[in-house]
Amino acid sequence: MEFKKETPVIVRSFHYDMNDDPVVKNEVNVAMRKAQLADDAEIAAETEAGSYFEVAVVFEVAAEPGEFTVSGIISQIVFMKDYDGDGQDLADSDYKLLSRPLVEYIETLTYQLTQVALGTPVELNFTPNF
Repeated sequence: MEFKKETPVIVRSFHYDMNDDPVVKNEVNVAMRKAQLADDAEIAAETEAGSYFEVAVVFEVAAEPGEFTVSGIISQIVFMKDYDGDGQDLADSDYKLLSRPLVEYIETLTYQLTQVALGTPVELNFTPNF
């Protein structure tokens, strides 16, 4: 599947909490919905050959040993060339390709934040649920 990133990755929310008791959780889910963009001739002509989608990753992760939890929503608008479906019929490999840049943002933000908050960075390495 061919797609083009239309916007930079957008961090809609990102929350960090220290856990009083150890908790281990890995909830990372991908959501897609058709996006409506401004009505101009160039966009209208492009959408005849594909569709715009907002791809979002909703997450709540508490990595082993469970001393903190990060949660939030990170999204991006993409243009999917020659695709007119609703996103429900895409292969897992397409979801992985579309969501990977968003997951990398979660990993990067968590690494940087734990470097400051804990003095030692924590590397997350996970894949979203489809």
